[in-house]
Amino acid sequence: MTTDATTLSDAVLSELLSFLYMDDLLALERVSHSWRRTLATSRFWTHAQLEHQWYSSEHASTLVNLLAKRHGSQVKRLTLVRCVVPRGALVKAAKFFSALTHLTVSGCQTLADVDFSAIIQASSQQLLEVLAVKCLRLTDAALEAIGNHHSQSLNRINFSYCRQISEDGVKATVRRCGYLRSIKLKGSPAVTSSAVTCIAESCPKLETLLVGGAKNLTDDCLLALGNHCPRLTALDISRSNPFGFGRGGITDNALKYLASRCQELEHLTLCGQGRLTLSVLSSLATSCPKLETLDIGGCHDIISNPIALGAELKRMRGLHELSVAFTRGLKGEQIDFIASQCPQLKSFRVDGDNVAAAHA
Repeated sequence: MTTDATTLSDAVLSELLSFLYMDDLLALERVSHSWRRTLATSRFWTHAQLEHQWYSSEHASTLVNLLAKRHGSQVKRLTLVRCVVPRGALVKAAKFFSALTHLTVSGCQTLADVDFSAIIQASSQQLLEVLAVKCLRLTDAALEAIGNHHSQSLNRINFSYCRQISEDGVKATVRRCGYLRSIKLKGSPAVTSSAVTCIAESCPKLETLLVGGAKNLTDDCLLALGNHCPRLTALDISRSNPFGFGRGGITDNALKYLASRCQELEHLTLCGQGRLTLSVLSSLATSCPKLETLDIGGCHDIISNPIALGAELKRMRGLHELSVAFTRGLKGEQIDFIASQCPQLKSFRVDGDNVAAAHA
């Protein structure tokens, strides 16, 4: 007995097909006219994802081109993970992705500007989110395409670890895309204090800014964030090197000012900002009652007095996650004391160990 799409209920069919990869669905279309009619509906193609790192470059680009030609106009979310795409392989077919609202290209290390830009240019003023993480060949031309075609719609970008984009490219993009609410540029040499200041001045609706691993950020950028971005809920200004006493360009006064102006802050990563002292925690406890996660790894002056540290952390009633990694020197009884002062912690990490979990 054979079963085709016509004998299955919509609920059963949807459940069955949810286990199939994109290439399986494309192959299933060729089995019969019945399957082709069934798979013509848009619900199967709203989110198209290709995440097979073992694919050859020819296979990956062939699948994406086939998807574009058959169902490109139905795809709202396109996700390509670790796909090897030869330069120019997607240019012709990209125009069919005319309805995209979300684009993710992660770990596509051979993806070139020309292919990325072709996908971006397939639509106008409708992309909401562009995530391009560890795409090593993308340059400012990719950012320019975003600014040219989606400056009014875009609210989230992530170009973390795209090391060929420049400070000027970042500045030009945020000046055009003033509605951005989330900007993630971790591990990017393009991020400087000047770039962060430009982000703050250009994007007043900013809620998330992750620039961990940036060049030596200074107080100026935190003052700008405090002045222009009162909605900020997540901030990562960790240094690429978390070790070193007294290193880092951020001082107490700037962070205290930020806390007083950005009172919706929920997630804060300060790893390696070695000039900060314990007094900043008092300001955070007073000004940012919604703070849930805090990373002070490598902030030696903050951590040097565990008893005082525990007292300040105890005031942070909403704090659920704490990291004091890269400290070198906290003794077992000191760690236990801090954990005892903060029973609300669900996660307390000390150099990779989850102390809170151990005490649960």
